[in-house]
Amino acid sequence: MKTSRTVDGWIACPITDPATVGNIRDRLYEWLGEPDAYRSEEHPHVSVFGVRLPAHRVEGFEREFDRFADAVGERNGSVEGYHVYPSVRNPMVVTLDIPFRLDAIASPLADLLAEHGGRIGRGPTRPHVTLLKGSVRGEEIQWAQLEEETRRRLRAVCETDGSAVDPPDPIVNPRFGVSLGQPEIEWD
Repeated sequence: MKTSRTVDGWIACPITDPATVGNIRDRLYEWLGEPDAYRSEEHPHVSVFGVRLPAHRVEGFEREFDRFADAVGERNGSVEGYHVYPSVRNPMVVTLDIPFRLDAIASPLADLLAEHGGRIGRGPTRPHVTLLKGSVRGEEIQWAQLEEETRRRLRAVCETDGSAVDPPDPIVNPRFGVSLGQPEIEWD
């Protein structure tokens, strides 16, 4: 029995004006001591979910996806502080938290995927904008790999535990509006 080759990708909504996010990312990275364990995310976006599709169905899916994306247009949301994935004890990814409902985008996209023989491959994830991530894709950053000062500072921006380390403005508790562009797909 011959199996069909599949293609994986991610659906995301780009941040239409990434300057503010880039400024926060750069200042946070500098304040954390520019740790080698992290690399910066250069293209701020909000991930919707990963997709898996039979390779021979990609072209038809992309045509319908483009029409859907045009109809969705831009959305507005707001940043509500930081989040660390999977946890402060194992901070593989440092993000800005965006309490944004992606249902209006995710549900029709899941239906569109199913119509083309595809499925959600990864996710959906909690809405966020990635700032910093492990320097090698898939590499887990263990808490012990970070300098003590970096750990203390990271904990100070992610938790409200009365830490003795006070982050400088504008790093502390970022809250600002963002515009999300229409959904895009990037194939792995």
